[in-house]
Amino acid sequence: MSPTDPYAGGQAHNAGTADRDALTAFSSFSLANLFDTLPEAVVVADRERRVVYINAAAETLFGYRLEDLRGRKTDVFYADQADFLNMGKQRYNTTASPGFSAYRVLYQCSDGSRFLGQTSAGGLSGAQGEIQGYLALIRPARSAEQSVDTLQRLHAITADANRDHSERMAAVLELGARHFGLDLAILSSIQGDVYRVEHCHDPSGGLSPGTTFDLGGTYCVHALKAEGPVGFHHTGESEIRTHPCYRDFGLEAYIGSPIQVNGTLYGTLNFSSVQACEPFSRDDLVFMQLLADTVGYEIHRNTMQNQLGMLARTDELTGLANRRAVMESLRWQMSHSLRSGLPLTVMSLDLDHFKSINDTWGHAAGDDVLRGFSSLLAAVTREVDLRGRFGGEEFIVVLPDTNADGGCVVGERLRRRLGETPMAVSKKESLTVTVSAGLASLQPGDTVESILNRVDRALYQAKQNGRDRLCVSEE
Repeated sequence: MSPTDPYAGGQAHNAGTADRDALTAFSSFSLANLFDTLPEAVVVADRERRVVYINAAAETLFGYRLEDLRGRKTDVFYADQADFLNMGKQRYNTTASPGFSAYRVLYQCSDGSRFLGQTSAGGLSGAQGEIQGYLALIRPARSAEQSVDTLQRLHAITADANRDHSERMAAVLELGARHFGLDLAILSSIQGDVYRVEHCHDPSGGLSPGTTFDLGGTYCVHALKAEGPVGFHHTGESEIRTHPCYRDFGLEAYIGSPIQVNGTLYGTLNFSSVQACEPFSRDDLVFMQLLADTVGYEIHRNTMQNQLGMLARTDELTGLANRRAVMESLRWQMSHSLRSGLPLTVMSLDLDHFKSINDTWGHAAGDDVLRGFSSLLAAVTREVDLRGRFGGEEFIVVLPDTNADGGCVVGERLRRRLGETPMAVSKKESLTVTVSAGLASLQPGDTVESILNRVDRALYQAKQNGRDRLCVSEE
């Protein structure tokens, strides 16, 4: 970070050493006399956020000596460099208000351990009111404060409409790992004895989504047995020290809980580390359950959104894609075919004299015929082909990697099968229906509108020529 960056702690100047000297002597008392008796950790920095002084409590809390830090940037204290930069933008710059404010941030000690710190900090003003440096008083946040902080962050994650489901899950896992001070976070699904990693937070990069384990080889069997959150802070000295998970992976600390979605077991949410930790409290277990419940709701909400999205693209009567879904897929298929040079054929289908079926046997019979035709359409096309209902008795089929000749084969097969398949219109009556079809293949420069126009003209020609036939666009 350049010292000229105002967010790093102030504009560069030619008297950096003088600033630190001025801070050291800003009172008739020395900084040590002022702060060494305080129980809170005290950090004093100059305008460029370089350490001028830390008191004895700060040396104990962070594990550094003043001699080790004097002149170094205060980013040494931050567990996340993004927090250091954000604090520079919000508080530690020469344009910020000199008043003190309170906040919580994740700090890091000299041995790599981390803690959430309750901080009160602000600028130190000179005689003319200009910022000369910064003072921060820090103490480890109490359990309740940590829970409140995590709850606030959790709410911000789940309420963020700009994140998709995967991004929210990743953020929740990272947040939980941070809250419990554990390295590894896993959201799993469980089917029988198979434990599958759906999402994970693993700074080492050793674990990835899709990895499966035997359920019995995971600590989560204990959470499932308890039907609620469980925690082990030092497995090597616990009653489960012979567990395969400890033998194979050496995980000393674990806290996890089952996840229920609509009253059914989905999997587990769990956090673990190869390092032992402080014993988990009752509040930790309660908070673990809260996280699991939140994740379960997020999974339910995502499932519902996906189902609604599918319904919005599905024709309710036939189960085929609706017009909206067909148009979206056709645009993508055309773009892919034009890039790859592979052929693409579109076929429009219209059931002949369908109005007479509704008029003679009623709309319920007409609906049965539409459903029967849709099933037949699925039977004569491939899985990769897109089948849709445009509305009424009009259907469309998109045939990837298929030229006009191949499209004609599909169309004639459908006509033949229709002639061989009577459709029930009442308990005692059935009839055979016929279909008119128009077909066009993708050409260079085609748009969705242009190819559909050619398909429609071919369909109109089939109807004009007597129906029950397939016509191919000659354009």
